[in-house]
Amino acid sequence: MNPRVMIGCPVRNRAWILPRYLECLCRIEYPKDLIEFCFIINNSIDNTENILQHFARDNSSPVRLIKVDIAEEYAHKRGFYSFKHLAFLRNLLLNEFQNSACQFLFSVDSDILVPPHSLSRLIQNQCDIVSGLVCNGHHLNDSRIYNILNWTDNNRLQHVKDFPRDRLFPVDCTGAAYLISRNVVEGHGIRYSHLMGPEDIGFCMEAAKKGVKIYCDGRIEFIHVMDEPNPNLNPS
Repeated sequence: MNPRVMIGCPVRNRAWILPRYLECLCRIEYPKDLIEFCFIINNSIDNTENILQHFARDNSSPVRLIKVDIAEEYAHKRGFYSFKHLAFLRNLLLNEFQNSACQFLFSVDSDILVPPHSLSRLIQNQCDIVSGLVCNGHHLNDSRIYNILNWTDNNRLQHVKDFPRDRLFPVDCTGAAYLISRNVVEGHGIRYSHLMGPEDIGFCMEAAKKGVKIYCDGRIEFIHVMDEPNPNLNPS
């Protein structure tokens, strides 16, 4: 029997990508009656909230919209944000997941486009925490930088650049687009933390302390849309 899954993330000022993001979520090849959505709307000054409200009205699956405004300077700019606030918002999502009847949370950041087969394939791995590949190196001109990291002998996290694309493999840290089992959140009580910087690192470190293994499926790759269109540039 297929498990019930919640899909969602915190969202802020993503009207420029939300229609594509939501369209990809709707194309996921998985029973619609076993999917719920949950979005934590934070401090958006664009059309994000309206887009999500329309999505909630038109979707046959349940959609939870939680509005929590945490004001911060530079709120709209990529890279200018508080890890403390992000940890708080992501923990709100974990709480909504725990209060649901879902067995898995498919945490997919709002600038990630998912392939239709991704959810079912991640579930088939039967892991407590498992991600697909998300390239994060576009702005650094390094297409080998992905959302997977391992600890070095010097106790530093380093991006894994040499990895298999034909199977599941263990990692020390991941983020962006990954599946989390109820056992992680409810059984082990694992939450996000900003104490080590990015909140995903705190989450994965806590998981490791509790003995939860983390994996990445090298057969699944998501599209990471990192560049917001510039409204001041007219096409020639």
